[in-house]
Amino acid sequence: MGCGASKADTPTKPLENKEGDMGNKASKPAAADAEEAFALPPVEGELPDGTQIIFVLGGPGSGKGTQCDKIKQDYECVHLSAGDLLRAEVKSGSVVGKKCEELMREGKLVPFAVTLNLLKKAMIESGGKFFLIDGFPRALDQAEQFESSIMPCKAVLFFDCPEEEMEKRLLKRGETSGRSDDNAETIRKRFRTFLEQSLPVKDHYLGHGKCHIISAVPHPKEVFEVVKTVLDKLNAPKKSEEITLPPVEGSLPEDAQIIFVLGGPGSGKGTQCAQILEEYDCVHLSAGDLLRAEVKSGSVVGKKCEELMREGKLVPFAVTLNLLKKAMIESGGKFFLIDGFPRALDQAEQFESSIMPCKAVLFFDCPEEEMEKRLLKRGETSGRSDDNAETIRKRFRTFLEQSLPVKDHYGDRKVCHVISAIPQPDVVYESVKDILDRLGAPQK
Repeated sequence: MGCGASKADTPTKPLENKEGDMGNKASKPAAADAEEAFALPPVEGELPDGTQIIFVLGGPGSGKGTQCDKIKQDYECVHLSAGDLLRAEVKSGSVVGKKCEELMREGKLVPFAVTLNLLKKAMIESGGKFFLIDGFPRALDQAEQFESSIMPCKAVLFFDCPEEEMEKRLLKRGETSGRSDDNAETIRKRFRTFLEQSLPVKDHYLGHGKCHIISAVPHPKEVFEVVKTVLDKLNAPKKSEEITLPPVEGSLPEDAQIIFVLGGPGSGKGTQCAQILEEYDCVHLSAGDLLRAEVKSGSVVGKKCEELMREGKLVPFAVTLNLLKKAMIESGGKFFLIDGFPRALDQAEQFESSIMPCKAVLFFDCPEEEMEKRLLKRGETSGRSDDNAETIRKRFRTFLEQSLPVKDHYGDRKVCHVISAIPQPDVVYESVKDILDRLGAPQK
């Protein structure tokens, strides 16, 4: 199979250490040096039997992200991005994150052992069995090291798109994205990098009969039909049958305003929402509260949701959207605070495409150490089972991995207002008021 077949049996290429040499001892690979230098925490637990891993590859602008979003809607899967995990680790302020940040600031590469550690940890902690790993591996040595230290992939989805089409899409996106890398010169450099590094990965998996090449030229819906055919042949687990949702009657006023309220556990979102409600004429909604109320109501939808949760399955996001839209319309309000939502970028995109774009995001920024201290203090009297150190840290990791991309997305659109949640609540609220008044929020 050309270079792919000839490389399949070669030894794994050792990782370079931060000085760029290959390690001092022939018996000690650079990957081991990297792990020692970073003092990587051991990953506890293991992946369950029957785990399936799908690598999702394609050039910049080939539509990988769009197809991953569609897959998540129809299949029970965990979607991971190595880049997102690394950014979340840096943001967390952990010892490993600080070391990575230092290397990146110096223009050096983060050792691949760190990325492997983060991927393995995220996979085990997710509790999932079917994984989409997006835009990874970027090079053949990464593929080999992943498979030797974690497990072989089940398949590769490779979205094939001509360079001219990808460039056209990225330049079109650049008209509105504000991304500095959506320009012709940078796009061509990204293509060259992709061709040099990622095409050998495609050839390698073609040689193993695992790579499914899918044309990314047609409309995304047509592309997804091909994707579904491939996944069904691989016996990818489908989500439970769709819940028949009652139609939502009525519509929101044209001048409705929606504010998403985000922040880590213990950042004080609830306290600030309570203060906003005292002074502003708004409707406060929580997606979690609405779902719990629907289950408690004993409705057909509620019973189905309860059944899914009892089986440990996810309630389809369409149900959450339906409940939010219904509650917003029935409230008769025009100014909405939606608390702790969206929890992930795909939720934000689906909400905005099916309901309406948000006016702004309030993001309460609080260091992990401070949030942990607050939650442990609350745990002394709350009686909540999740107010303990181990569970709190898992919640932080989930928040960092899923919610920070939401903040970055809205930051790029210049509608995310980051508010320090460290001061006393009254001081924090002064900042909140200033933002709401500038947005024209209606006072009582």
